[in-house]
Parts: sequence; structure tokens; C-alpha cells
Amino acid sequence: MGYSLKQSEFDKAKQGAEFTYFTDEEWNKYPFADKQDTKWFREARYGLFLHVGISAMGMVDISWTRTTHKLPDPPYWGKTVPDEEYDSWSKQLAFEKFNAKEWASIAKQSGFKYVVIIAKHHDGFHMWDTAYSDYKITNSPFGRDYLKELIDAFRTAGLKIGVYYSKRDWTHPDYEPVPAADSVAIKTPPHFKMKEGKEWYLTEKHKRYQEYMFNTVRELMTNYGRIDLLWWDAEYNNGMFTKEMWNSEELEKMVRELQPHIIINNRAGLPGDYDTPEGHTGFFQNTRMWETCMPLGKDWAYSQSKIKSVKKILAQLINCTGGDGNYLLSIGCKPDGSIAENEAQRMKEVGAWLRKYGESIYATHGGIWKPTKKYTSCFKGNTVYLHILKGLPISYLSLPLRNNTFKSFTCLTGEKVRIKVKNGRLHLLIIGRKLSTPDTIIKIKLSTKPILEN
Repeated sequence: MGYSLKQSEFDKAKQGAEFTYFTDEEWNKYPFADKQDTKWFREARYGLFLHVGISAMGMVDISWTRTTHKLPDPPYWGKTVPDEEYDSWSKQLAFEKFNAKEWASIAKQSGFKYVVIIAKHHDGFHMWDTAYSDYKITNSPFGRDYLKELIDAFRTAGLKIGVYYSKRDWTHPDYEPVPAADSVAIKTPPHFKMKEGKEWYLTEKHKRYQEYMFNTVRELMTNYGRIDLLWWDAEYNNGMFTKEMWNSEELEKMVRELQPHIIINNRAGLPGDYDTPEGHTGFFQNTRMWETCMPLGKDWAYSQSKIKSVKKILAQLINCTGGDGNYLLSIGCKPDGSIAENEAQRMKEVGAWLRKYGESIYATHGGIWKPTKKYTSCFKGNTVYLHILKGLPISYLSLPLRNNTFKSFTCLTGEKVRIKVKNGRLHLLIIGRKLSTPDTIIKIKLSTKPILEN
């Protein structure tokens, strides 16, 4: 049986830990979401990732800063917090300034089309009123169902709803994806090896964990109305986590029965409906959906770190769009449950740009020229949007246009542009571009449907 590459055109080094090979048989039997159900995701391009949990109390990154991680996860490479301190934050979480409608309003003004909300991260704390654990937000001073309030608010604001669920769980007593008695930790992926003469097996403890996991996922897929997207975590990472550890086929079967229109990512040891490169841009893949997630600051959750500039955010968003993928921007919240003013303002500034130039992002296809650090492009129908991200006040660009017939152009961002088509190439001269300009957008009309040029 050969291996198929049709699940991803990403090079393994670029795709990173989330890259998994599948046999043709595994690929062909996977119940991919219907094209009609994935249409919104392909058109959305820009999503908000809410990394909020008890770590907000310490203003540190979520989960990973907790000292103890269970096999096969390796130690954290940064500053850690003692387990007792980290876990005690569950009794301090009050979020007295939390306002779900305000969060949804900020997201709407910022141009996001969907939201992915952390329901449970690796630390095992439940951000909803689960019936299967006491380690949950309704037992904190906050005392309310955070997840329900957010889903209701974002749905009312018109955004699609995604739920993040980590299959990792470092505080659940039955969590044991790797048999602790018959394995040892190693420094390189998959970060464990079985002892001599032993093979991986499912322990009785982890069977109980799987039962708990099925129950909690069933709650999420049953009690909160329509869920448009499920964002698994605990990626393959060279065999570190496998589908057998989660009984993934049965788990996803249950999910799709409860939410027939849902789309699911590729982090359960199965193909999934889309790829999830993390912290990277610069890809081009138009045969399968993909999404890059990226933190606004240094950490996924709120940590008072320096945040990205508007220019940087737009460059990454535009680069993903030109690669025919989505951009998922992550933020957290302050200890009082509010979104930091500087982060809200930064996202609104991106939203203002999108209100002016969103036609060149939303509902476009990647191409006809593949992304580079200097430029990228996307198209709708016979219209191509060429985004020039870097350039001098006077810049020259020459691009192939062998199979496309040029008709006309306009510069949406106001620079002076001269275009000439000669010898199967499009020659562009851009005059008056400011070095601080995040993007020069040239709208090009073709007389025929665009064909990928490079």
C-alpha cells in the first residue's frame, strides 16, 4: 500500500509537527465534510482564536507554563509556574469585567469572520459547565458558563462558531496515552519510547479517560446549538500522538452525527477537513483547505508581551490569502476578563483596513501568482488582486502572464501605476509608494478566467 500526498502539498519541514502521512485506504475512507459545508471557511480567510483559561490570572501562556506535563509531552522550554500556584488560579478566576457581547463587538469591528474558543486546554480546566468534572469555570468565583455566553454573543454578531478541545489533559487522573509503567521519556519526537520488548497498548486508566473524553465532547456538540468547526489539539508530531490514543475514528463519527455540517481539523491522527500549520506563513495549497494560527503577541494567551504591528498582521493575513489559506489570530484576556485596550485597538485598526480593502481578501482564491515576501495575489472570477507588500517609492515588477489575457486595471490604494504587457509578461511600475505602506493593491481585470502562472 503506497502513501498519498494529496492530503497536503506542504513540505514536511514547513508543515511542522502537524504533518501526517496517510495510506490511500485511510484517505479514501475518511468522511470529509461536504463542499457546501466548507464554503464559508474557504471564503472567511480571517478568524479569531480565543486562548483564555485560568492562566489569565497569572498573565502567562496557557497550560505550557504549568511545570508538570505528562508523557509524551516534553518539558516547557521557557519559564514555568509551580503546579500548586498554576492550579490555584481556578479558585481565583472571577473575570469581573468579562462581557461576551463586548468581545463579539470587537471581533465584528476587527473584520473576523469566525471565532475559535478554547473549551479545554492541556491544563484540563473546563471553560463550560460540564457534568463530568468539578474542575470547571462554574465552580470558580466567575460561576457562569463562559463558553455559552461567548457562543451566544458571537453567533448573534454573525460569526461562525468554532470550539477548541485539547485531547491532552495533564490534570485528569486517568489520562495516560503512553503506558507509564512500560515507557521512558526521550528528548526528541515522539518524546517517548517503549521499554525493550514492549509495544504501545491502551491502559485501563486511559480507557476510562477516553470514556470521559467522549462524554465531554458529546456535551459540547449537543448543548450549544450549531457548532461550525471543531479544532482538535494534540497533534501527530512524528508518532507522539496517534488515533488509537483517542479512538479518533469513533470520536469523530460521533461528532459528525451530532453536528452534520461541522468541519474538523487534522489533529486527531486522521486526515481531517483541513491542514493546520502553526506559526508559519508562505505556503501555497489550493487542493485542500488550510489555516495558519498565529499569536498577536509573543504568547498564545495574554501575557503583556509586545504585540504585532498592523503591517505585520496584514502581511501575514495577505500572505495566507494569496496561498489560498486562512489566518487565525490568537489573543487572550486580562485577569479581570477584559481584552487589553492596545490589543483591541490593534485588531480594530486591521478591521478598518479590511472595511476599505476586504474585497481583495474575503471570498477570494489564492493565485494567480504564488506568494513571495514581496508580493502575493488572489482572485475572484476574472478579477485578480495583486498585493505588493514590499517596495521602494518607485518599484518595478515583472510577472508572467502567458495564459491570461489582460483587460484593465485600477490601483485601489492610490499609488500611480503603469502597466505594459509584453512577451507574455506583465510589467508594472509603481510610483509614490510610501515605505510605511502595508500594502499596495492593484486590481487587474482579465478577459478570461485566471490560470495559475507560477
